[in-house]
Amino acid sequence: MTGFVLLRVRAHRLLLAAALLAVLLTTAVLATLTAFSGAIGDASLRHTLRTRSADPAALVVRSQVPPGEGESAERAVREGARRTFDGLPVRLNSLVRSGTYALPGAHRGEQPDLTRFASLDRSRIRLTKGSWPSGGTAAGAAGSARGAIEVALPETAAAKLGLGPGSPPLPLTDRLSGPKVTVRVTGVYRPADPADPYWRLDELGGRGMRMGVFMTYGPLLVDRSVLAGKRVTADGTQWLATADFRTVTTDRVDALRAAAAKGPDALVENPDLGGSPSATTALPDVLDRAERALLVSRSTLLIVALQLIMLSAYALLLVARLLSAERGGETELLLARGGARGRIAWLAAVEALLLALPAAVLAPLLAGPLTGLLAGQGPLARTGLQLQVTAGGAVWSAAAVTALSCALAVVAPVLSATAGVRRSVRARALPTPLRAGADVGLLVIAAVAYWQLDSRTSGSGALSDDRSGKLGIDLLLVAAPALALLAGTVVTLRLLPPVAKVAERRAAKGRGLPGALAGWHLSRRPSPSSPLRSSRGYPISGAGPVLLLVLAVAMGMLAIGQGASWDRSQEDQADFRAGADVRVLGSRVPESAQGKVFAALPGVREAAPAARFPMDLSDNRQATVLALDTARAAPGMLTREDSGDRAEIAKAMAPNKASREGSSPLRAVVTDAFLRAAGAKVGASVDVPTGSGTLEVRVVKAVRELPTTGPSDDASGGPAEGSAGGASLSSGSSGSSGSSGSSGSSDGGYGGSVLLDLAAVNARLAAADEEPLPPSEWWLTSRPGAAAETAAALRARPDIDPEQVLVRDEIARELRDDPLGAGPQSALLAVAAAAAALAAVGFAVSAAGSLRERSAEFAVLRALGAPRRQLARLIAAEQGFLLGLALLVGLGLGAVLTRAVVPLIVLTGGATQPVPTVLVRLPVAHMAALLTGVAAVPLLIITALSLRRGDPKVTLRHEGGN
Repeated sequence: MTGFVLLRVRAHRLLLAAALLAVLLTTAVLATLTAFSGAIGDASLRHTLRTRSADPAALVVRSQVPPGEGESAERAVREGARRTFDGLPVRLNSLVRSGTYALPGAHRGEQPDLTRFASLDRSRIRLTKGSWPSGGTAAGAAGSARGAIEVALPETAAAKLGLGPGSPPLPLTDRLSGPKVTVRVTGVYRPADPADPYWRLDELGGRGMRMGVFMTYGPLLVDRSVLAGKRVTADGTQWLATADFRTVTTDRVDALRAAAAKGPDALVENPDLGGSPSATTALPDVLDRAERALLVSRSTLLIVALQLIMLSAYALLLVARLLSAERGGETELLLARGGARGRIAWLAAVEALLLALPAAVLAPLLAGPLTGLLAGQGPLARTGLQLQVTAGGAVWSAAAVTALSCALAVVAPVLSATAGVRRSVRARALPTPLRAGADVGLLVIAAVAYWQLDSRTSGSGALSDDRSGKLGIDLLLVAAPALALLAGTVVTLRLLPPVAKVAERRAAKGRGLPGALAGWHLSRRPSPSSPLRSSRGYPISGAGPVLLLVLAVAMGMLAIGQGASWDRSQEDQADFRAGADVRVLGSRVPESAQGKVFAALPGVREAAPAARFPMDLSDNRQATVLALDTARAAPGMLTREDSGDRAEIAKAMAPNKASREGSSPLRAVVTDAFLRAAGAKVGASVDVPTGSGTLEVRVVKAVRELPTTGPSDDASGGPAEGSAGGASLSSGSSGSSGSSGSSGSSDGGYGGSVLLDLAAVNARLAAADEEPLPPSEWWLTSRPGAAAETAAALRARPDIDPEQVLVRDEIARELRDDPLGAGPQSALLAVAAAAAALAAVGFAVSAAGSLRERSAEFAVLRALGAPRRQLARLIAAEQGFLLGLALLVGLGLGAVLTRAVVPLIVLTGGATQPVPTVLVRLPVAHMAALLTGVAAVPLLIITALSLRRGDPKVTLRHEGGN
């Protein structure tokens, strides 16, 4: 039995080697995608919780701890934090501060500058000058500073106040009722990491000074014993608890979220915390966003995997049918000599298992190195994320299931052959209704799946809610791109028979033998391994490899288009959210000085004020009105050409003579969503509320979207989750502004947006003796490459909070470096390469099988005197025609499907459609490389077959039985 199986394997070793290669390639790629999906999910979750979302994921506890109860309160906080983080290791840091004290130097009637004492965690700061303050008191040279408290100043505050080690003692006045104190500066410090979540405990955020109603400096670093005594007024203790998320996996998200939701409430009930305790963490929200981002990532990988499964299944079926056809005579001989059909099927199953077993064993072992290779390529390489891959149960299971499925695909034609009657000389024709019904059924299924996917453009893609409202992956929607690809390929290749018929007629008119024979072979010669049928229902020769190559090219086009479109979308989303190179959302700079301050910043070319306010519409809708100094902002406004060119917007907003004189309404540019919500059209007049009255404006232009406007706060740069550190897993961080800003129907309360010229609005208000609109934000256009310098200067100012400064380049970098968004993009080209390899295997096997099948025909031609050169031209013409047709059909089909499917499956991390909508890109250089890569192996095969020399005498004797 074993010897017989080995003899069968040896007799058909080339076909079986091709099948083994296809099985191994398919199993290895799918096992790698399984490992990659798990590794990228776990690594991205840890990366986000430890970096971008470290701030909101921390637990902040505040309390008025009675004197002497500090240790018991800290133990209670540590235990509560451990429960909140579901038993993960916890690091606890504290900050004890005093009440406010007034600095000297204020004149009578002026507001004094303020400061506080605080005991900081010294591991979070670095001493730059002097020495650390001690817990005792110090006296000056003349004894005037007897009893002075030793302090250290922040670096920025010391520079501003002109203080440092050796400065004269400084008297401070308690703002409440405590006694005056004297301090002596012994050192200067700075934060070790200004972005450390620890500085959430400091009201100044570690910046050293802040301009508000009062100018506040500090905190003044003191020894903790100073705050434990009675010399200064205490103002409570704060703790920051951070968990060690290095061991967290996606399987633990539910338990961690439940613990984080209950832990803070239980902690504040602990009597050891003292009076007025509070405990807050945004970890449940961070984990909710994480789950949505993980679903988006996994659905993208699943979409790609299904396309590869479809291609590999067909490649294996093609090889298996060729193998079955080649063994047809052997099978009939075994049956004629009394062999049982079940026994023959068992032999085929054993051979298939011999193919599957090596793949099932090797694929999980290869998954780790291949996953590391994927992580080092493409967008994911920019993030620097290190993936920890282990061949766990999921990987081994995926490999086993894939290998067994491949084995079934290989043995299926054998089972159908042994179950049927004796094969006929000519393949049987299929009934026309059956052929038409199969095509129509496939088209209907693909159309329904695509319609379902298209109907979710409000922001779910291949995801859907179940009855409980929980978001999950919809398998029908995930399969929609693969079904559309298959249906488009099959329907398009129905053109092959008429094209071959036309080619035959044209070749028949010529005098050359190769062209005529090639045309006859392609249009009339049946091929039992072909999936397509002629008009009479017979298999079309060469359709099998053509279908494979078309699928490979179309899959490669989809991968290229999805990757390039995703990259472009991140840039477009950054432009939309920022609106300008740098945007300041708010400041405490005096209104009268804002223009000079912002225009004088380093790197600024133009500074444009803007005012933003809501406008109520009917049906509880609300539009956003953006009054912007368009003359200054338009040259640097970041818009996409299809959403509204900035030059056209500036031209439309330029006031004419009538509007300047006040005899005509102001000019306005609106979005399409506003026109739908307001029931207006271009040229209509609309009343816009401004302060206590309204202004009549005329709609002069409608655009798809206006930068920084949309149905959520992230669009205007408002309270974005990314500013709290939850960037990559929030819809805002992934560039989403909620639902698509181009559709008012996607958000029940969104009514579009209106753009006005701020200077014209204020001029009209002044003419009506009304208060002008104060600027609520500033749009700054920087010189090329100077945006970072401008942002640094803004964030260094005490009257501007750093989170109020939006920088376009920072937003784009944050979006591009999101691991969960970049991860699937790295897998796209790898899957496209695997598809090209599978197509090459199928083409090689089909071409070799076709040549072997026609060996007798070629031997007869050679015996009749046909030159070898003409036979080589015949082979080259046939196979070259099939290759060229496959590349052209795949190119066209891929372009159509890419433009139809990619805008529906490219989502943000919040599982919403990006704003602005995805603009499909198909880089010509990448497409040329794809076609070259797909065609390279088939061209080599065609060349080798064309130059192959055979002995016609041997072939004729074999066919004649001698």
